[in-house]
Amino acid sequence: MHKSFNVTASSTYPLGVKFVPEGLHISAICEKNTEFGIVLFDKNNKSGIKIPFPKEYKIGNIYSMLLEGYQDKNCSYLFYQGEELIQDPYAMALENDRKYGEKRKFPSHCKVKEHSYDWNGDKFPAYSFEDSIFYMMHVRGFTKHKSSGVSCRGTYAGVMEKIPYLKELGITAVLLMPSYEFDEVFKEENQKMSIEQAATEYNGLDSKFAEREDSPVRVNYWGYQEGLYFIPKCNYSYKKDAVTEFKDMVKALHQNEIEIMMQFYFPPSISHVKILEILKYWVLEYHIDGFQLMGVDIPIQMLRKEPLLAETKLIGEKDDYYENSTGTGNSDNESVYKNFGFMNDAFLYDMRKLLKGDANMIDSLMNLCRKNYSDKGVVNYIAKQNGFCLYDLVSYNSKHNEANGEDNKDGVADNYSWNCGVEGKTRKKGILELRMRQMKNAMSFVMLSQGTPLIYNGDEFANSQEGNNNPYCQDNSVCWLQWNKLNTNEELFNYTKELIALRKANSILHAKMPLRGTDYLSCGFPDISFHGKDAWIPDTSSESRSLGILYCGMYGSDGGKTDNSLFYIAINMHWEPYQFGLPQTSKGLEWKPLLTTYSQKIDSSNTCKSGLGEIRDNILVPPRSIVIYGTKVVETGKEKKAKGSRSR
Repeated sequence: MHKSFNVTASSTYPLGVKFVPEGLHISAICEKNTEFGIVLFDKNNKSGIKIPFPKEYKIGNIYSMLLEGYQDKNCSYLFYQGEELIQDPYAMALENDRKYGEKRKFPSHCKVKEHSYDWNGDKFPAYSFEDSIFYMMHVRGFTKHKSSGVSCRGTYAGVMEKIPYLKELGITAVLLMPSYEFDEVFKEENQKMSIEQAATEYNGLDSKFAEREDSPVRVNYWGYQEGLYFIPKCNYSYKKDAVTEFKDMVKALHQNEIEIMMQFYFPPSISHVKILEILKYWVLEYHIDGFQLMGVDIPIQMLRKEPLLAETKLIGEKDDYYENSTGTGNSDNESVYKNFGFMNDAFLYDMRKLLKGDANMIDSLMNLCRKNYSDKGVVNYIAKQNGFCLYDLVSYNSKHNEANGEDNKDGVADNYSWNCGVEGKTRKKGILELRMRQMKNAMSFVMLSQGTPLIYNGDEFANSQEGNNNPYCQDNSVCWLQWNKLNTNEELFNYTKELIALRKANSILHAKMPLRGTDYLSCGFPDISFHGKDAWIPDTSSESRSLGILYCGMYGSDGGKTDNSLFYIAINMHWEPYQFGLPQTSKGLEWKPLLTTYSQKIDSSNTCKSGLGEIRDNILVPPRSIVIYGTKVVETGKEKKAKGSRSR
């Protein structure tokens, strides 16, 4: 018996530590045959009071007890196993007591969650996969660089300051790289600290156990590791209260109709039941809209069938869920929310090969641009956190990972990249123009294909990682977005913004159902068709590097509206100009150039500058360029005359 409480029996579940009317409930798992208990820190026990679990309250490997009468809501705690101090894997709050990258001499104390939050009627935007445009970001790296211009750099609050930028770009969801609590500082294996050491360090006393090393700190900047999965990462918070700041960020994004999704890495040691519990908690407690689940044993089928997650996006690393995944035809139950999607690495590899001009890629382009399913999402990207970012993809032939300290042996060896003639930085105008065109080509591949496009943060304004294709440990300007490049690469940003707007405005560019390639509406055009030098006849030979793609708007889903618009995407990845044969439009329509990746602008008339040719039966597309055409209504003589009189 202790002075302020009694140790009595408590329920086995829930796991973790929480206040109940009778006192403090404590329940935890221990698989070791050693003394196990809690170290409680409060105003009366600043150095901690050690309370072992009574063995008679143990069921299986779960220990539980009730500190009857204990009600100090400001307490903190750690568990101990023998002489080792550990944090509670079910903790829902943590003392925010250190800076990012600071060596942890003792574990940060867990806090007992007593937290209320006013969501002010917060609503989940609930975009479908086909209507979504994902934006992957690292919370710290997104605004940490001084050029970001925010007052709360590298934090959840910093993300909030950039919401107007995200709105202008047009994305519908941010996907956060690991933002649950994890220790980013690499440690020596088996590094442990006893209770006495931790208490001494915590109270700021000198100790023979204190760490004296001045060795440089190496950080796991990405965070793909096991962590405290119920807590937002504390030192991504500008204020001490990371829980509130994270919720403020979620609410602000939702108020601006932007979803928030999170990446979670689960090693095999994390049980399927706990994974489900973690995801449900983040949906209920933090209003998270979706998750990218990473690991070797993720129970996608179990998660997808959980009723609470029925309208939560669950994204797997591969297409490993099968139900009605034919890719053709209609779903038996179209009213059900499509909550599973997968990361389409095939798109990244093959579109990179096409971009640099590899042979035998047209068949792959034809398949990937229309890849879509009735019952699951397909996430397309040409760059993500591992491998080259977009600018480096067109600026480096080889990886340059020397700064990682592994003799450039880490990271993938083949990025399917092309430096456009010069390795790395250059001032040559011709090379820079070609790189800009190639980046715009890459964005076009992503945005004009079916499925869900994903942009890696900073790619929209050509942010560089200096040729490092595996910057997992670079907490510096290599990974921090350099926002000053937004001014120098405004052309790419504006083009990306226009592509997103075009995609969002035309449902045929992000269809709900798989496109069949047939004229099943008897409107004169298939939903999607392919073309070459002659209309309706694509060149799929091994040496072909050009393809025309025609989308027919009649097959979109605009709430029952009739849309007879057409979109023709002329893709020429050859180093020579290519002539395309344009299909004839429907009566009363004519072709109009909308966007081009070529550095020269398109006239407002029906003629494109710089050899793009007139809009007649044939068009000439420059080397390594894409031109996008849409249709407009042909004005009659009376309409032209009436317009002229009004202008006078």
